[in-house]
Amino acid sequence: MQASSNEVVDFFRRYIDRKPDDAAPPFTRWLDGRLKECSAGRMAMEVLCRPEMGNPAGLLHGGVQAAIMDELIGMTILTLGEKGFALSIDLHVNFLGKVEIGQKIIARAEIVRSGKRISHAVCEIRDTAGRLVSLGSANLLKTTHASGMESAIDARLGRREI
Repeated sequence: MQASSNEVVDFFRRYIDRKPDDAAPPFTRWLDGRLKECSAGRMAMEVLCRPEMGNPAGLLHGGVQAAIMDELIGMTILTLGEKGFALSIDLHVNFLGKVEIGQKIIARAEIVRSGKRISHAVCEIRDTAGRLVSLGSANLLKTTHASGMESAIDARLGRREI
């Protein structure tokens, strides 16, 4: 079964302002973000910057910023309801500001274009005062590998494979 975009959006909306549950992938659970918005091709997530996410200066590590972007872009592309798993083939990040450990950030991702084989997305991270921390863009390759989204939605809705 291929999940429609609306089913995927509805699925994610159930997690707005909620902690990721045990069904979420391990990295998603480690980030421990809270979805704030979700629509087809757009998503926002809030993340508390914890000590293990910091650099020696007590700021959110750049690698964690890139990982947040990659995670949110990957989730956002699922909201298009397209079949198959999209793999990041590049990720470009510009680090433009800073955020201290203990503060929260808001990451917003948008799918700019979804072509036959390649999709392009952008993501920004801002602090809670709205100051820009980093900007990113990524290209994703559509594969025939199952995303797992269909089975997750089916399980949540109590549907069985026939």
